[in-house]
Amino acid sequence: MSATPLAAGTLPAGLVWDADRGRLKVRDPRLAEIVLRDQHIITGVDHGKSGRAGELPPPGQAPTITQFFEMWYTVGEHYPVFNSELRKAFTPRTVHAFGAAFRAEADRLVAGMPSRGDLARDYLSPYLTHSTFLLLGVPEREWTRLAKVSRLVIHLFKQQLLGVTEYGERERAAFATTMLYLKRLTDELLAGPGTEPFLVAARQLATVDPGNWPIAALIGQLLMAGIEPMIVGSSIACREIWSSPHLRESILRETVDTGELAEEVLRQHPPFGNIFRFVSEPCDCLGVRLPLGTIVAVDTAAVNLSHHPAADPARGCPVRPSELLTFGKGTHYCLGAHSARLQVATGLRQLVHGAPELAVDVAAVRIDTSNNLKEVRAIPYRIGSGDAG
Repeated sequence: MSATPLAAGTLPAGLVWDADRGRLKVRDPRLAEIVLRDQHIITGVDHGKSGRAGELPPPGQAPTITQFFEMWYTVGEHYPVFNSELRKAFTPRTVHAFGAAFRAEADRLVAGMPSRGDLARDYLSPYLTHSTFLLLGVPEREWTRLAKVSRLVIHLFKQQLLGVTEYGERERAAFATTMLYLKRLTDELLAGPGTEPFLVAARQLATVDPGNWPIAALIGQLLMAGIEPMIVGSSIACREIWSSPHLRESILRETVDTGELAEEVLRQHPPFGNIFRFVSEPCDCLGVRLPLGTIVAVDTAAVNLSHHPAADPARGCPVRPSELLTFGKGTHYCLGAHSARLQVATGLRQLVHGAPELAVDVAAVRIDTSNNLKEVRAIPYRIGSGDAG
């Protein structure tokens, strides 16, 4: 792609050409809506692709890493049915039925935290992982093994974000073993007695797209797209809460809804830096001629704050969730947005109330922004008198 047509001309307000990275940055909410909905600007896969079942591995074999991720993004002929059924499992009413279970798991983990350690490792990661497993109907006996699946899928997805597409024999073998376990677990869940809404929807979908590999890939996608961004988002919220004592006090005194507080923090500091799209056909959708292959990056924080400047999180979020890109909107809307909001809010509230003497060493918090999905490196904490160390 030639950068000249975009770099040389005057771009409409809300668009910036990033010459260093060779991509068009979108910083205006109205233009972001166009990017996320326009048929000429896509996610980078062939939305018309079908015949997905023919690409699945033979019985007893695992998909390649590439095949597995293609099952995430390929919109085949059954997409409308998949989308409709899955949304039933993630409605606000359905998700809130898990509130008590989320609180109980959070309380159990808070009670077992060591007196000092890393908050992401000792609390946020296990809580958000386990609460997601509860939502999916995974029995506790499988949590340890499925957590390993989650970590591997997250690692490989981050590698893809960095442009890595070639893998060594050891990594491919580990992936194959992991996928065969995930397929076996999926088969057992679908054949088992679980009545969780996700399993009910998955059983229905298994009759539409037989073989269960699409369902296994879906579980892998939910583990990646759900757990890791929630860990990052909760980590960012913890950094802000312990950086500003009045935020923690507002949670303790319950003068603000923890969900509203977290929403505002993540409006200002979203886990994802950008939402990427690619121009599949030359178009004038954004008020300027976009050549084929143009990379379009929607700046999440800039769009979130464009019309509403940053506010004090202790007052809650000043805009409706539907106006934010943090959990997605339009065609990019996150399937598990309602669950993610409840899981994050519950985890933060139970942590603050359950460990009122917990102190975070804010100066030592490390959240890496080098990847599009921020990565948590360290959140040192201490429970008891004195500062965290």
